[in-house]
Amino acid sequence: MDIIAVEGWHDFAVASAGAAGALAGLIIVAMSVNIKEIIAGAALPARSGATIGSVVVIVVSSVVILVPDQLAIALGLELVLFAVGGLGLQAVAVRRMFTADAGGSQASKVLESILGIGQLLPVLVGGVLVAAGAPAGLLFVAAGFVLIFCVSILNAWVLMVEILR
Repeated sequence: MDIIAVEGWHDFAVASAGAAGALAGLIIVAMSVNIKEIIAGAALPARSGATIGSVVVIVVSSVVILVPDQLAIALGLELVLFAVGGLGLQAVAVRRMFTADAGGSQASKVLESILGIGQLLPVLVGGVLVAAGAPAGLLFVAAGFVLIFCVSILNAWVLMVEILR
């Protein structure tokens, strides 16, 4: 079993964990400010939970990347586990969006579904690659983090501003 070299990823993981923690706080504040509107929406509670879950994927993944002298297979499986957890929350949000009268066009629901699920797929693929011993899998994880940040900021905007329109 090989230990994966993550020295070059230290600063990235530290920055990602900090930024994701701040973003999670923003999303929780947005949710608390507009909780009545969120609860009144058919799919918004699940979307809110999935958004927090995706940001938590960044936090916990960043933390395990920082664990020294970790076996590649262990780190890869941890990343896969976290991505699968986030995907589970996204699947619940997608199901609620399509089964509840959530409003919006079918095209917007499909786009939201693709964004919600697609943001986590690079983390999943990266975890599999890392577990297989390919350090380049961390590049996929990094791409997933960037996508999660973008989608989560978009969702924070929806929960803070768009929900009131």
